[in-house]
Amino acid sequence: MNKISFLLVLLALVACKVQQTPATSDPAYIKQFHAGVRAMLNEQHEEALAAFKICLQQNPKDAALHFAMFETYLKQEKYAEAVYHTEQAAALDPKNMHYKRELAFMYGQMGKYTEAAEVFEALLKVDPKNIDYYSGCLQAYQQLQKPAKSLALIQKMEQALGANPNTVLEKFRLYIQMGKEKEGVAVLEEARIAFPQEPSILANLVDHYFKTQNYKQGFEILKDLVTADPNNGVASLMYGEMLYRSGDRVQGKKYLQAGILAEGPSLDQKMNILIMLLNEQQTPDNQLEPLVNYMTETYPNEAKSHSIAGDYYYKAGQLQKAIAAYQQTVKIDPNLYPVWNQILLLSFEKQQWSSLQKDAQEAAIIFPNQPLPYFFIALAANRALTYQTAIENLDMCANVIVNDPSLLAEVWAQRGVAAFGLGQTTEGLSHFKKALELSKSNPAVELQYIHQLLLHQIEVKSAMARIQELRQLAPANDLYKQEEAFALFQVGNYQQGLQILQSVQNPNLLVSSSYLELLGDFQFKIGATADAVKSWERAKNCGDGSIRLNEKIETKTYVKAL
Repeated sequence: MNKISFLLVLLALVACKVQQTPATSDPAYIKQFHAGVRAMLNEQHEEALAAFKICLQQNPKDAALHFAMFETYLKQEKYAEAVYHTEQAAALDPKNMHYKRELAFMYGQMGKYTEAAEVFEALLKVDPKNIDYYSGCLQAYQQLQKPAKSLALIQKMEQALGANPNTVLEKFRLYIQMGKEKEGVAVLEEARIAFPQEPSILANLVDHYFKTQNYKQGFEILKDLVTADPNNGVASLMYGEMLYRSGDRVQGKKYLQAGILAEGPSLDQKMNILIMLLNEQQTPDNQLEPLVNYMTETYPNEAKSHSIAGDYYYKAGQLQKAIAAYQQTVKIDPNLYPVWNQILLLSFEKQQWSSLQKDAQEAAIIFPNQPLPYFFIALAANRALTYQTAIENLDMCANVIVNDPSLLAEVWAQRGVAAFGLGQTTEGLSHFKKALELSKSNPAVELQYIHQLLLHQIEVKSAMARIQELRQLAPANDLYKQEEAFALFQVGNYQQGLQILQSVQNPNLLVSSSYLELLGDFQFKIGATADAVKSWERAKNCGDGSIRLNEKIETKTYVKAL
């Protein structure tokens, strides 16, 4: 028993018990004794001790006096003095069980465990059904590391009071401590019959059988445990995972979901199960969403809970929710570069250029040796027509690229974009030539090159010829369709361009800002102004669009990109 809990127990006893009567009929002595008791009850400890010491000089063999002094010293936390006077009280009045009880607990407080055990054993001979005496004696034997003594005492307690799950578990623990594993397990198995619905017995058996790799026996008892204690989250997770991995995925998921929602399992245990369920198939089960929400609500300050939410929404195709979840992840723990990387890629995919630039700038500060944040800062800067900022970040990106020709090709392509934007046509063509040499099999770089040529009215005929070739090579490629439509728009062939654009079927492209803005441009050019404004507004809701998109919406007029 620790110091504080022991003191609280004894002080409670002092407060509630009737004060002892001094062993004398001398009125003056009794008056002096009662004066000490009143002072003690009023927390006037020094006054109480002064009165008691006067009495002690007159009658040093008064057990009640010694016990009163013990109580006073105990309140002052003067344990050595308290023990001395308890010993005196118990010796002077050996039939007083209360004195002996307090003495035993004081021995325990002072670390005199052998003496404490001896007194408790003596008390149990007089009162063999007193649970406090058993508890105190067991604590003493535990401190003395005498498991055999503890075991004998528990068996004695069971004879007097009957067995219960707590005594069974303590016997099991003691047998294990003594190296008698077989006897310990036998105790639990017997108790399993006596207490068939007791979760603690079943849980210890499961733990033992799994530790000893007796999985068949452990699994059978685990089944009983989840029935007896459905709120045991750890057991539900274990049982559910075993069912799931053995092929019974329907029942397995049922117990896994219950385990995730229950208290008990750690965050990592729940995370591991969610990751397993999330990786089960290409498109996640929508029953996982409530579990994902539970994790973020229950562990709002844990980066892991928001990260798994981001993974779920990403696989479910809910990219905006995925971005928000990942952003919350790095807000809690900004040192997770893979999460930053995912944020940047998804923001790029969703064409959220201002958000992309902001997140990329934050990531570049935290991870100055990672090239991708610099690249996305530059890309967003090019779209905002701030070409010098783009060039500076492209240089920083190139300086930290290691063995990544694909990204280096993209860097040269963005340098080409910046050069064209600054009116440096020769440099732009040279930069794109390097990009094409590095990319080789990356059609996105060539598509970007074609787009820039059309946008800036450079080598328009060859650009249009090349996009038509690409369309013939891959007639179902909707990106090529959109680019050919843009080419036709640039040369004023609005009806044919709109017809090609409206043949796009890719669901992701149909809700992209670039597609919807171009659709609105075509609609305006053919005179459908109201439809054009609606398309531009939809484009704004799906992403940032071009630098001119807001102006188009506000003026209800097409505005040239450059």
